[in-house]
Amino acid sequence: MPVLTTIADVGDSKKDRIVIIGAGIVGCALASNIAASGKEDVLLIDRSFQDFLGSTGHAPGFVGQYNDSLFLSQLAKWSVEEYMSIPGGFQVVGGLELATTAAGAAGMDRRCDLAREAGIPAELISSERAASLAPELIKHEDIKSALFFPSDGIADAKVVTTYFRRFAERHGARLLEADVQGLEFRDGLIRKLRTNHGELSTESSQVTFATGVWTKSLLSDISGTEPVPIIPVAHPYGFTARRPRRAGQPYPFVRWPEYHVYARDHGDRDGMGSYDHKTVWEEPGTSAIGAWRVEFESVLAVATEKCLKNAKDFFAIERDPDAIHFNGIFSVTPDNLPLAGKVRNVENMWLCAAVWVTHAAGTAKLVSKQILGKELTAAEAAVSQALDPNRFAGMDFKSLAQNALGRYNDIYNSQTLDLPS
Repeated sequence: MPVLTTIADVGDSKKDRIVIIGAGIVGCALASNIAASGKEDVLLIDRSFQDFLGSTGHAPGFVGQYNDSLFLSQLAKWSVEEYMSIPGGFQVVGGLELATTAAGAAGMDRRCDLAREAGIPAELISSERAASLAPELIKHEDIKSALFFPSDGIADAKVVTTYFRRFAERHGARLLEADVQGLEFRDGLIRKLRTNHGELSTESSQVTFATGVWTKSLLSDISGTEPVPIIPVAHPYGFTARRPRRAGQPYPFVRWPEYHVYARDHGDRDGMGSYDHKTVWEEPGTSAIGAWRVEFESVLAVATEKCLKNAKDFFAIERDPDAIHFNGIFSVTPDNLPLAGKVRNVENMWLCAAVWVTHAAGTAKLVSKQILGKELTAAEAAVSQALDPNRFAGMDFKSLAQNALGRYNDIYNSQTLDLPS
């Protein structure tokens, strides 16, 4: 089915249509689930179906299933079930967390016990075994404790997204390539979407924003509704120069929670990122790749020196222009949970945003069931309540934004959350 390029191609504006804005991994998973149900008129909109302009395009892809939030653990487990069914979509390489202090080691003991209670395989392993799993990344002599999650892995976000999009198309979903630049909101309804190709009527449609880092700016035209504290933040990531692929099993994804650092084997190069810096609120342009910030050079240099055995292979730009770094913008919220579900004060609006690849398929499946009016299981209902996009009702946006920014540095650390009342 050809991609539509004009509003006229969309057809009858009076149709009971489901419109999904954003064709990253979340939007495509939503379209796939809804189209598979037999819903006849699903319209997926994105500014480009050839390029991955959002966070999907640069996500490191690690799927760590355990989280101190049981809601996120459940979403990750559901997502892995989906990814495992997609050819080339998921590779089980394991996830490894390392501690270099006594306090950090105590935290590993706790996380191991809690992961097992949540039904996620986890084991404390020796420093020697940990180093043997990723010998070029890990400094064996620094390790006080190592926690291994053998069923974790890497999702190829681009492969998964393409699979979901093509599945949706085969089941009747249509694709409109257009840049949604704003909307008309009146009397509790999203009446129109303003695009670079003209206006699309949505009075009879259910409209879902799977728009990631652009969500806050797109919803600025909606007044009198509850705050949507989805804050885009800058994040540095760096690569080594390309190299021949290592023989044998790829390295597990490695995290150093005490230093807010993580690294992975990309096959033909290694990559690493750090959250150990002042949080930077950064509004994206046409891509979720922001301008490189000079201060990030020292952030990654310190991170590699503290944690990585092959630190010298990173930041070799002067020696090898193939070693690169970039600023990958992504979204944070005040409680590190997605905003996903029906928006209370807008009759035809849904959110499915601030969702990581780790939780994308599970979140999309949950929201698609809600959109279609299907009954939720008890577990799904509990997660749905936790992700309710109206949960910040009555709160001050400025305070919410500050809370969200404060969560950035703990992305890969403890994220214990209160249960919803």
